[in-house]
Amino acid sequence: MYEVNRSVFILIPLEPFWHWLNGLPDSDLSDLSLEDLQEDANSYLIDACQNADEVWAAIENRIEVLFAAELADWCEDESQWPDLHPDIFREWFAVELSSIVTDLSEAPLQREAFAPLEGM
Repeated sequence: MYEVNRSVFILIPLEPFWHWLNGLPDSDLSDLSLEDLQEDANSYLIDACQNADEVWAAIENRIEVLFAAELADWCEDESQWPDLHPDIFREWFAVELSSIVTDLSEAPLQREAFAPLEGM
């Protein structure tokens, strides 16, 4: 086991996000539920933080980028997006925090550049 020099937070979609997603043109989410999205929500690593306040500060500094990333996973047409305002972000996502990340794997960490999902 190794403690890594990162903290993590998970963005959990809430009802307003789900309503937006279902309202997208050509949206067919018949095989998906809000609970499905919540059970496999996106996690984000950030620089190591000492406490939850530091994690929140890191989130606050990136709210527009995070909001855009979450929306772009489902819709690349920014004209379909809401305003990327922090208040809307807070209505659309719950956040789970952890200031300590422990790596249980023996394999080295690898990094890959972010690429939007295709075919959504």
